[in-house]
Amino acid sequence: MLTHPNPLVQYLQKPAHEFTKEDLMRFVEERQIEMVNFRYTAEDGKLKTINFMVTSIEELDMLLTSGERVDGSSIFSYLPANNSDLYLVPRYKTAFLNPFSAIPSLEILCSFYGPDGEPLESSPVYILRKARNQFNKSTGMTIKMMAELEYYVISDIDERTALAENGYQSSEPYSAHEKLRVEALKLIAKCGGKVRFGHAETGNFIVNRQLYEQHEIEFAVGDPEDAADQLAVAKWILRMLGLKYNVNVTFIPKIALNQPGSGLHIHFMVEHVGKNVLMDQGILTTTSLKMIGGLLTLAPALCAFANPTPVSYLRLMQGQQIPNQICWGVQNRSTLIRVPLGWNRMESLSAHANQHPDGHLDLSSRQTLEYRGADGSANPYLLAAALIMSVLNGLLNTESVKKADALKTDANLFDDNAEPIFDFLPTSCIDAAVELEKSRAEFEADQVFPAAIIDHTINRLRSFNDKELINNLKTYGENHEFSNLVESYLHFM
Repeated sequence: MLTHPNPLVQYLQKPAHEFTKEDLMRFVEERQIEMVNFRYTAEDGKLKTINFMVTSIEELDMLLTSGERVDGSSIFSYLPANNSDLYLVPRYKTAFLNPFSAIPSLEILCSFYGPDGEPLESSPVYILRKARNQFNKSTGMTIKMMAELEYYVISDIDERTALAENGYQSSEPYSAHEKLRVEALKLIAKCGGKVRFGHAETGNFIVNRQLYEQHEIEFAVGDPEDAADQLAVAKWILRMLGLKYNVNVTFIPKIALNQPGSGLHIHFMVEHVGKNVLMDQGILTTTSLKMIGGLLTLAPALCAFANPTPVSYLRLMQGQQIPNQICWGVQNRSTLIRVPLGWNRMESLSAHANQHPDGHLDLSSRQTLEYRGADGSANPYLLAAALIMSVLNGLLNTESVKKADALKTDANLFDDNAEPIFDFLPTSCIDAAVELEKSRAEFEADQVFPAAIIDHTINRLRSFNDKELINNLKTYGENHEFSNLVESYLHFM
């Protein structure tokens, strides 16, 4: 029998979403946990921490019941200092053992509540929860999501470094940081993340005796809130492993001109009564086409959440072999939205490969739609919420199928000789702010995104003042100024 990787699930003998306060108290007491840490994500999507020493079972009970009071204005820049007290309340299902702490420590992700005891409307976690619930209510269907997280590992090279000609899925000894990636997969699973696989990616080059090696970790499809939680924890784990291995781990969208950027590809699945409704007999359903149409309609405004830093637009600029035209295709990696290869063949491929009869297993439930425009600078909660609102808008709009039909292509848009066919995504934070202002009503629908958050996002994007950044880069190329720009954003997100 397989053993679950999460020690809490093993010990409590129940899935994480069934964890109760009493479960966690029992675990802390019986496993002699000395510290409980409240974790949360703020505007930048990074995990923050409050440490609590476990001094008594009564104190632990109070902590897990009522949470703690925090200064909201120091967490969210848009909250005023004269009325900023918030409650930080633990979400039991997120609990995991800290794999790095010398002191036995239990980590729990938290939600924010206001003085009135109501959820903080502007909290990224609550915005995502509202988007997911509104989708379910409006459509009668359930939306699920998962991510592909790309990142670079930067390290010094020595005489033993062996560089693969093509980094994609290269193995040791031609992948210098496979051990770090494998350990990350293991630790993410132990911390409750549902990871599927990891591999080396295409980015693989040396500059000034430093190796830049790109990797990717893919998660399993699940509830959008869980998917965002897992991303936040996974990025923390990868950074902690960077410290352990004495290397730099970065999610920066563009690390060098004419080298692959790092994306954050988001996959969707929609179910009705437990059945995936994206395909029917191997053909995309109307539901899928409406979802695609909704995403393409709001694609320019989505950049405000999917690509929220100036470096994001260096990844999206023309000539970088990245999906930056607003279109979609089937199994086409050069389009903004891709319908990945599914498992719709009726015969068993494993039976053929092994020359042995094999029982048939229906794998059509694995079909997803993939949005390829986002990058690791995005706040995972706001990104997921914005994508859900875009998909929902498409499902409720009678023109969405026409939109999808008009923007489908089989062309390889990465071909250097190919002429642009479709409109491009914004080329700066300032342009993304303009697009978000135009489409803000779609995100504010049903009070999912508070107007104040849209205003704050627009103002923040404008503050970068990056309108001419790409044109300037074309002028001076990859020189000292570009290196300084990259350095300033290396750990920004």
